[in-house]
Amino acid sequence: MPFFDFHCHPGLKPQFANPDTKPSPWIFINAKLAVFNDVTISINKLFNEVLNSQSNLNQLWDNDVKLIGLILHAPEQKIGQALSSKKIVNKGSVNLIDKTQLAYLTTGVHSYELIKEELRWLQKAPMPTGKKFKILTRASEFDEAITDTVWGAIIVEGLHCFFNDPNSPTAKIEFTNNFNEFTNNNTVVAINICHMQQNAFCNHAHGIQFFTPSFFYPTRKGITKWGEEVIQLMINKKILVDIKHMSLKTRWELYTWFKDFTDDTKFIQPIICTHAGVTGLSIAHRAKYLLHTPADRGSVYEVTYLKPKSKHDTETYYNCSSINLYDEDIANIFLSGGIVGLSFDQRILGFADENVLLNVTIPHDMEYISNLEADFFLGPNPTALPAWTDDSEVWASEDFENLDPSLYVEMHRRFLINNIVHILWVANNHPLIDIKKAIKQICIGTDFDGLINAIDCCKDADGLIQLKEDMRDGLIDLLNSEGLNTINVDTLLENIFYNNGKNFMLGRLKVMKG
Repeated sequence: MPFFDFHCHPGLKPQFANPDTKPSPWIFINAKLAVFNDVTISINKLFNEVLNSQSNLNQLWDNDVKLIGLILHAPEQKIGQALSSKKIVNKGSVNLIDKTQLAYLTTGVHSYELIKEELRWLQKAPMPTGKKFKILTRASEFDEAITDTVWGAIIVEGLHCFFNDPNSPTAKIEFTNNFNEFTNNNTVVAINICHMQQNAFCNHAHGIQFFTPSFFYPTRKGITKWGEEVIQLMINKKILVDIKHMSLKTRWELYTWFKDFTDDTKFIQPIICTHAGVTGLSIAHRAKYLLHTPADRGSVYEVTYLKPKSKHDTETYYNCSSINLYDEDIANIFLSGGIVGLSFDQRILGFADENVLLNVTIPHDMEYISNLEADFFLGPNPTALPAWTDDSEVWASEDFENLDPSLYVEMHRRFLINNIVHILWVANNHPLIDIKKAIKQICIGTDFDGLINAIDCCKDADGLIQLKEDMRDGLIDLLNSEGLNTINVDTLLENIFYNNGKNFMLGRLKVMKG
């Protein structure tokens, strides 16, 4: 059967390479560590898997991934600075990363140029015989019966992508001109307002773990005036807001804006999250499972969460970080007519980072909350919040003592299933949400970008077919345990892996262009 992926980055990795020898988006770019001359060895397993968690166009074609949300993204300045601070990168040891190109990215003044070049390369790179990649401008162009083509619909990850120099005196004028030029010339289905580093439009949720945290502190408060102007421009152009990476307060401001205050089921337009995990919590419990009292770091509070057990599968757990969706986020997305794409990042889905496992420390997740949003998120006295002391409800160190890494494949699959069932559980328990409609509002959004630690049961698109087959029995068991046994699991899997995303994407293209 065909597949759909709401959030896929086949063109990101080549941006780090030497432009003169840039690799094709059709090939697998294997990250290696140079030793001397032409000798290379693999990077450590975790880092290597992270760098290789990207589905190229050839993998997508081979696995019948028929339609993708084609993510265009300019690596942010702070990403470049953080990478440059790593010794193996700074020495030029990683064959994926060209030092000159990295320095170019790190200036932070080429974002608009970079997304245009990424799009050009995806369209112009030589295609293997008998294989094609086409970008949709309208729904009528899509033909499911054509077997030689991967189709893409454009999503831009981060409004920063429309800047030249964000610190220029004319930055706002240039941004607006670039935004209008690009969205007039291309059909852009959705845009993330923010990404990993602070921008001028809204506060973001802290979400990156590999680098010095201060590079990516969220320090703003909610949506800025300029952010409101750009979001309104998006509404006028029928471009959707992808809420991934927005802080909780920012998301809440968006829901308040988009929702008819007289009717909770009426929204200005659908709200989407293309690559999500769930916290498993109501917003009211966002600071419940704390490893210790939040620490004041000046512009931010450092918040460290324990990993609570799932109410659906007690051998799985959640990532409570606010980059993930609370139950109220899920409800607002469903009520708006939007859709949730499930990330394949094992950390986002709730599994503990392998480094935590190896060190046998208490499994936890850490994020940073803007001091300006502390009242909203942590209350009036953050440093008075108590730590959680009941280790029977959370993932404890002793749970790892007999954990065999060979079981990770099965465990990661269970974590993915748990996220699906929790989303359906929220829908089924909401008085205004029709479960028959909700089962059509979930899809996959892998986030295969070469920067995530992907689930072991599906490291890239080559694993999709087996994953779908292997999920069946576990999904049946968990749905039955939650009283959702009226859902046909085979139909649900077909819908999650293909039909739901395809139908939603084509529906939006019809709204935009007919």
